[in-house]
Amino acid sequence: MFPHPSRPSGGPGTLKRAFRFAGLFVVCVRPALSADASPLTLSHCWIVVSTGASERRALEKAGFRIAPMVNRHDGQGTASVTVELLNGFLELIYPDPTVPVSPAAQAGAEKFRLKSRWRETGYSPIGIVFDRTPATPEKLPFAEKLPFATWKVSADWMEKGTFIEMMTPKEMPKAVSLSISSHPASTRESTTEALERDPVTAAMFLHPNGARRLTRVRVVAPTEDGFPPAASYIGGHGLVKFEVGNRWLLDVTLDNGAQGLTKNLEPELPMVVHY
Repeated sequence: MFPHPSRPSGGPGTLKRAFRFAGLFVVCVRPALSADASPLTLSHCWIVVSTGASERRALEKAGFRIAPMVNRHDGQGTASVTVELLNGFLELIYPDPTVPVSPAAQAGAEKFRLKSRWRETGYSPIGIVFDRTPATPEKLPFAEKLPFATWKVSADWMEKGTFIEMMTPKEMPKAVSLSISSHPASTRESTTEALERDPVTAAMFLHPNGARRLTRVRVVAPTEDGFPPAASYIGGHGLVKFEVGNRWLLDVTLDNGAQGLTKNLEPELPMVVHY
């Protein structure tokens, strides 16, 4: 179970949530097809890293500003830090022994621990989360509308009555995690706009490298088994490109590569960034 513990579907400790509800808080991307044409739109990406997320230094060296809030995912045993963009965020999730694990989430917490040691375990450290769109059936789950099975996940850090729709089968724990947020894209967009207008929270969107928006995502897996059946559906809608290569890799393009620069964050992070 690999829900993305931030943003509208995320943990109660997120900066955006604190802002919206007293006000809320991915990596988001504009898909190749319009939101109206697809029942899903890309919301955010995450990578599972070691406890404490020392790997954040690779992002900072590449000119990214880490958002000041550490997100605690109570009941799941993890925490995270993020890089905020105007249309979403990049997230580093890590096992945190100070965050409680509920009895029902023991197996999920163990999977996060295995993902954090992806180099030795073979588990994918990469997760991609999608938002609902106007074309999404009003009520979830909507597995009958999809050409593959899904399953639901809820956790203590999530809003009461909400859940995440998992598209990666339980039987494929080592594969890339693909999931659907319980919130629509419109909620994320309105929240980001509010944060950008606020003089305090607006600072986290101002990265020294000038990056503003995530525009393309490509995921590489070392074998075909690294992709769940849902990957074909997602790729067919132009939301994410999936390829088999020689390693796990999250390849992201910001601002359509306007600056013509590429930063390889390996070996600290399995990530390449173009901007």
